Amino acid sequence: MNPALPHIVVFPGLDGTGVLSHGFAAGDWHGHPVTVLSLPKEGPQDYDTLVAILGSQLPEGPLVLVGESFSGPIAMKLALRERGRIEALVIVGGFCASPAPSGLALLPLRPLFMLPPPAMLLRKYLVGEDASDEKVHALTEAIHGIPAATLSERAQVILTLKEDDCPSFETLPILLIQAHHDALLAWDVQSRLERHFPEAEAVWIESPHLLLFMNPDACRAAVVDFLNRVPA
Repeated sequence: MNPALPHIVVFPGLDGTGVLSHGFAAGDWHGHPVTVLSLPKEGPQDYDTLVAILGSQLPEGPLVLVGESFSGPIAMKLALRERGRIEALVIVGGFCASPAPSGLALLPLRPLFMLPPPAMLLRKYLVGEDASDEKVHALTEAIHGIPAATLSERAQVILTLKEDDCPSFETLPILLIQAHHDALLAWDVQSRLERHFPEAEAVWIESPHLLLFMNPDACRAAVVDFLNRVPA
């Protein structure tokens, strides 16, 4: 392991467990150390609180932050807070404002997370229609391991997110990894993220929304290639 290479820190999506990011983190990173930081299962789930908690767990030294879906704004905010040692920012299947009408945050979302999600819906919106039963089972297990109250609060946090809540960067190297077959994030949501970071490099992968879970090798290759071109 080359100690001069920045430490890659991965923040998982809505489930927050890191289980679905294992394949992405466990592959060949060409010497980069990699850590997946799980989100707290209980307590406040607003972005500022999560940034404070996860910020205290960051490794020392130079970092590359990778935020998937729900955790994209966490990575953005930490990149601003720790800007003296952040060498690159990677947003995977992300957004910079609520991807759905903010009025939905007023609805009682908790009951929606108290029942097992139908495999049909998981395939349609998250893992793709051709996902294996094993993939659907792993996703279901990850969701079941999180309290319904926590998942519903995270969903409400997403729905109240405004673009002004997400920082911009003039010189930080940024990679956006987007899914060609994302049934959860509409094209205008993905396009808005690209406009928010006009200097960012965008890579589109043939994948459903859960990119790190369904296409870990392609995502890892995209990040490694990007980092190899980032000036030292």
